[in-house]
Amino acid sequence: MQFGTRTTTAEPGFMGTWQNADTNLLFRMSQQAIRCTLVNCTCECFQPGKINLRTCDQCKHGWVAHALDKLSTQHLYHPTQVEIVQSNVVFDISSLMLYGTQAVPVRLKILLDRLFSVLKQEEVLHILHGLGWTLRDYVRGYILQDAAGKVLDRWAIMSREEEIITLQQFLRFGETKSIVELMAIQEKEGQAVAVPSSKTDSDIRTFIESNNRTRSPSLLAHLENSNPSSIHHFENIPNSLAFLL
Repeated sequence: MQFGTRTTTAEPGFMGTWQNADTNLLFRMSQQAIRCTLVNCTCECFQPGKINLRTCDQCKHGWVAHALDKLSTQHLYHPTQVEIVQSNVVFDISSLMLYGTQAVPVRLKILLDRLFSVLKQEEVLHILHGLGWTLRDYVRGYILQDAAGKVLDRWAIMSREEEIITLQQFLRFGETKSIVELMAIQEKEGQAVAVPSSKTDSDIRTFIESNNRTRSPSLLAHLENSNPSSIHHFENIPNSLAFLL
């Protein structure tokens, strides 16, 4: 599988022109090239690895380092401006975490869920299928079986560095901007907290129940039985959660 080498502009949404190849996780971009953005790298065209799709066979750098060539950076220079959520742009951002992976970091899934909730159901399915994911796998947060039907016991997931880079893309939208900003504050505060030594006599359950600030059991029961109309369409497809029971 090859990508073209024609010179392109950094117009947001270009990667959304991908078309499915014969397998779910292999793609070709018609007449487009995705350059590596790392300093001193001369790679002009991303070529998915034969073993790891997210590693370029040309320069051995990762997919995210190349994909940034096509993603907007205007939010870094105009932090007060936000964009309208469009399916082709969401496809591009989704590729950072879904292309060639089998699991999604939780906080990125929270943010992507917000963007998906703005799109039509068919647009969400088109994005997921185009990146080799089923709706059920996405709702679960990881792919259960490979293309041959084998149940996975290990999963390819984006690196911590790639996750931080991807988080910045969600600053582009009003639906996710404030959440990302809060996540950044929480991360900074978390790094300042010293990790205490473990104690063998600690009772975690007792501690959590006595200091419970999370949702109460009665509230959880109410949410489980809430009106389906209040649930986002991508969470409300028949039997989408049946496999978890």
